[in-house]
Amino acid sequence: MSRVILLTGTSGMLGSRAAEALCSRGFKVIGVDLGMPACHHVNYTHVRCDLTQPDDVAALFDVYPSDRVVHLAALAHVTGETDLSWNRYFRINVLISQHIFENAARRHIPVFFASTVDVYGIQKELITEAVEPAPVGSYARSKLEAENRLIQLMGDTPHMIARFCPIYSDEDCHDILKRCYVKYPAMAFRVGGGTEYRFLDIDRAVETICAWASRDEAPTGVVNIGDAMTVNSADVIAARGAGSTICLPEFTRGLGTGLARLFPKMLRLNVNKVLKPQRFDLAAGERFLEGGDPSPIPPRSADLRGVRVLLLEGFARQNMALMPALKALGCHLTTYNASKLDVGYASRWPDVKLIEYWNREDADSSFAALMKVLEKGHYDVVIPMTDFSARLLSDHIDEIRHFAEPAVNPPEVFYKAADKQATMRACAEAGIPCPHTIYDMGSVEQILEAGMPFPFIIKPRMGYGSIGFHVIQNEQQLREVFDNTVQRFGPVVVQDYIPQTGKQYKCEVFLDADGQPKSAVVFDKTRWYPVDGGSTCCSTTVHRPDIAGNCIRLLQSMGWRGYGDVDLIEDPRDGLAKVMEINPRITACVKICFLAGVDFARQILELRTGRPVTAYTDYRDGACLRYMHTDLLWFLQSKDRFKARPSWFSFRNTADQIFSLKDPWPWFTYTIQGVKKRRAEMEKRKR
Repeated sequence: MSRVILLTGTSGMLGSRAAEALCSRGFKVIGVDLGMPACHHVNYTHVRCDLTQPDDVAALFDVYPSDRVVHLAALAHVTGETDLSWNRYFRINVLISQHIFENAARRHIPVFFASTVDVYGIQKELITEAVEPAPVGSYARSKLEAENRLIQLMGDTPHMIARFCPIYSDEDCHDILKRCYVKYPAMAFRVGGGTEYRFLDIDRAVETICAWASRDEAPTGVVNIGDAMTVNSADVIAARGAGSTICLPEFTRGLGTGLARLFPKMLRLNVNKVLKPQRFDLAAGERFLEGGDPSPIPPRSADLRGVRVLLLEGFARQNMALMPALKALGCHLTTYNASKLDVGYASRWPDVKLIEYWNREDADSSFAALMKVLEKGHYDVVIPMTDFSARLLSDHIDEIRHFAEPAVNPPEVFYKAADKQATMRACAEAGIPCPHTIYDMGSVEQILEAGMPFPFIIKPRMGYGSIGFHVIQNEQQLREVFDNTVQRFGPVVVQDYIPQTGKQYKCEVFLDADGQPKSAVVFDKTRWYPVDGGSTCCSTTVHRPDIAGNCIRLLQSMGWRGYGDVDLIEDPRDGLAKVMEINPRITACVKICFLAGVDFARQILELRTGRPVTAYTDYRDGACLRYMHTDLLWFLQSKDRFKARPSWFSFRNTADQIFSLKDPWPWFTYTIQGVKKRRAEMEKRKR
């Protein structure tokens, strides 16, 4: 008995060829399309059906039983189309696919889905099937969403995703010519000696479909399919005998792609296609056509479009990393600001910019103002930026959960991590390197009796930055500063002073709901301000598995979930990187993690909305982040200003915590605020 193939989109260029090829190989084909039949083989049956109607699709599967489904019907980049809106792409490419997949899954019918390499978007690396898709534009987004629904709906029923390069035939070379002609096909253009593009001969695409249909057992997986050879734009122009050709110099590639970054995403994609085409690894597709298995479908990151997020404390520079990342995920973003000078208000990224009461000296009134916003705002997730807001959310976690999910740990976990003394105890119990610490020191006499050798440090058990930090050189200094420090900042931790001649590190860890690590980024604090011990003003990502492993174990021992920041210092006396403290909120230099390829914004939302958390098993070395506002002060005050490595004058692979060409205005408002606040902030850090 011949295998019956239900084939959609049979009036199209690929669908009509696929129908003829399948029929000629002995398959019985049920061709489905709104148009007239383009195949007239004896094995072919044409059915006109509106696939946008779920009842019609269900009836199609009932009336025409099939053994397998090949789904090609889609709206692509069609010349002359007047409506290429997202709504139309969604209705045709996503909803039609969903109707097909639902009915196939219900009847356990294997599915072949023709997708596109456009789902990868703009990638710098060689593209394999394991590369995370990042679609740009409505067509690519709709095809990726259709892929996602295929995976979700099919379950154990076999399903195959073929990501085709742009298809051409002898009769239709539009996909090739539009990359070689201006106002196709009026005038040709060539960059340098020509550009290499990867396309797909329609016969090879048809062969892929037939190879899948011919398998005794339908496989599950994904493959990139393209021609073995690339096509050079200069050869295309020469073959067509263009009357006139614009010859652009080679530097146009870099200039064009650089300028394109300032324009909307769709333009950026088109420019990249023309000037900097993608590079694909087609080995998996070759193996499949030779009878091998396709690549496994990698785990998918959740679609977070439409998640409503409230970012607290618009003045915090952490917002400059979180805001563009959240918008890239498609979230609806609101920032909670106390002033129009806050970066969260000045930025271009938020959908809504609130100005509400917020005072770190008045927790009760600040919480009351926040609750009013939550009650009427309909948010899914609220994310704190500083210790104050994180503590406020943790203290009131149950009340806030009536309106939104707070991105914090419960109080019993939060305060254990925030307490520097508790952190030292946890390190000691877990065998993690940390400074020698004496516990529960409430007076000068207790410290002296404990016999801690000078120099040692005292610092608040609960605090941030270098506020309340003192290096104690002798008994007289201890008596001068101890009582005042306790009075201003509460109980202190007393520990061995580690000479600051070694490196300092930060490790950003993310643990999922089960406490399993999903990412761990280590970077060194190349420079910090104040120069005798303060917050980082220049950092560079490094790979230190020993540090990452210790920090993961530490946070796991505390029952931590979500994002955690651990500070460490290298002890030059024994070479060990020792834990100094845990910051139970997003660090000010989190932007370096995004530069290195780890999307903490995605992980935060996935965890707090109950989705599986995306794992980032690696990150880029050498990403550098500077906080020029204080890095300049470091340069003015440090005697190592000309010895620093990397050099203070180097800006290679470097970004600023605040400044962004895509969003420049917050830098100016932040600077104005910084000038106003500098005296008060330095007074807090006064030794």
